[in-house]
Amino acid sequence: MERSFKSWEKEVIRCIRCGACQNVCPVFKELQAESTVARGRVKLIRGVIDHELELTEGFIDKMSLCLMCKACVINCPSGVKVDKLVEAARKEITEKKGLSLLKNLIFRLVLKNRWVFNTCLRTGSLFQGFVFRKGPNGQGMLPRMSLGIDKRRLLSPLAPKPFKSMYSEVVKVPAATRRVAFFTGCMINYIYTDTGRAVINVLKRNGVEVVIPALQNCCGTPVRINGDYETAKVMARANIDVFLKEEFDAVVVACGTCGLSLKEEYAELLEDDLIYAEKAQKLGGMVKDFTELVVSLEGFRDKMGCLPIKVTYHDPCHLVRGLKVREQPRQIIRSIPGIDFKEMNKPDTCCGSGGSFSLYHYELSTKINDHKVEDINQTGAEVLVTGCSACRMHIADGLNRQAEHPVQVMHTAQLLEMAYEAKEFKGEKDTKWNKKYKGNQENTLKDLVEISRRE
Repeated sequence: MERSFKSWEKEVIRCIRCGACQNVCPVFKELQAESTVARGRVKLIRGVIDHELELTEGFIDKMSLCLMCKACVINCPSGVKVDKLVEAARKEITEKKGLSLLKNLIFRLVLKNRWVFNTCLRTGSLFQGFVFRKGPNGQGMLPRMSLGIDKRRLLSPLAPKPFKSMYSEVVKVPAATRRVAFFTGCMINYIYTDTGRAVINVLKRNGVEVVIPALQNCCGTPVRINGDYETAKVMARANIDVFLKEEFDAVVVACGTCGLSLKEEYAELLEDDLIYAEKAQKLGGMVKDFTELVVSLEGFRDKMGCLPIKVTYHDPCHLVRGLKVREQPRQIIRSIPGIDFKEMNKPDTCCGSGGSFSLYHYELSTKINDHKVEDINQTGAEVLVTGCSACRMHIADGLNRQAEHPVQVMHTAQLLEMAYEAKEFKGEKDTKWNKKYKGNQENTLKDLVEISRRE
């Protein structure tokens, strides 16, 4: 049977209140309140389980003040699964209090229904200019009015058309060595289509045939971590059916959160489902982050040209602490000729995005993000590379407010695509190209390389 809230009692009593979580919690570092650190939340959750506390607005607020970054989990000497406890508390809140009208609309009407979601975002891409204005230096966009989004927040615009509509369902390559399915996720499909194109281009150059299932939908993470398990289960089953319909060597993801959902969380969510529990396990065993797949490809380094740029890397929480992918992105970056790679002091600290967390708690998320930007600044990097679209957008917002010099933010796949294109163009990368690169923030990566080729 699905776990009741009471069944988490054995987990909460494992907390020895040592305070190790205080040293790593990004929220506690800003608020300095016991109720906003892991051991404080665990105590609150124990109070509700023992019927000493009610599901008050204060309790609900404290449960929302968690980034789900897993830093406390990794550093807990007792191994308390704090993120799972918070998620269980949010599920209990949803079951007892229900969802807000807005969440009900978004989760159960929009995200759950692929056609509705696609129609809403495609329509939004046509009219976003009325709601948003261009950001500084022509980058991103800023809200003209609040609409629940802070007017200072720099966002990336919706793409003119979704990524999936730009390709046939099967991207064939001659004499393919592998055949993989690509789980695009929402942000790559509707916003960062440049990341999706880079993934496809890199895999094609390495002889990998890519299938982009048209019927895939949102991974369901926003729904699940907000406590709506029933809707999340429907979404998980739908994706499982889509990706197990054919045989693939792997299911590739380019987002740590989506990857963790497919690899582990579907199996946890559906563990009591007699039909889908085994299917979820099978899908999980096929999931690979883009960088994991690339470093396993023989000869992926042979196609690289020289990129004379200074780069640093940000570890997305769910990629580094969830999927345990840490070295593979660095292996790719370090293997590119000309790259000057500078590590941040704390590359794996949370940037403060937390998906919808930064929407509900923007002031707090920006304070957390400011520390990340300071760390980026001290490297002197021209490019910040990461493996998560949500991190990409949030860090770009922080850099817009705090950066000491222009910094381009991109996915690891895009940097590798640039290196491949540099090789094709005979490595004609010099000071002039570097100047063009740093001075044309609006250009796509492909445009930047083509500019260098012309000049």
